[in-house]
Amino acid sequence: MRTLAWHETLELHEIMAATTYYLYKLKTNLKNITDEGLKELYKASINTFENNLRDILKFMSNITIGERDAASDKLASEMSAEDLLTATKVLTKMYAHALTETATPDLNNMFVKQLVLINTLHSQIFNYLSKEGQYSAYNINKLIENDAKKAMDVLKMPY
Repeated sequence: MRTLAWHETLELHEIMAATTYYLYKLKTNLKNITDEGLKELYKASINTFENNLRDILKFMSNITIGERDAASDKLASEMSAEDLLTATKVLTKMYAHALTETATPDLNNMFVKQLVLINTLHSQIFNYLSKEGQYSAYNINKLIENDAKKAMDVLKMPY
């Protein structure tokens, strides 16, 4: 397999991180689902996300991926931080889109103010993750390696 282009690697990172995050959420929340139909949808989603992650991990062949020495509580902490980061990313995109659809000046001004606040919060969360070694934005190999290790941990989780 050829080496991935930089832009492909970044897209792979974003998709792997999001899929790992949502798979973690599905597996940890499945026990709380009482509706059998919804439980089956959760299980089908888990299977789909697991298969997608396994496919994505095949593209990691040029990166050495070792075992993590992370206890399950560390993984839970990382996923909680990922929860915050994902929320601010989604809201940033929503506010940016809303700004292009807003004709009312007061509403537009409120969206701009809130976009700045969400962006500030996103920066705080990113800086925390970076300081903790959970997000290596300036070292693509380490970033992808951490994504892959987290993905493998979540794939191993029972549900």
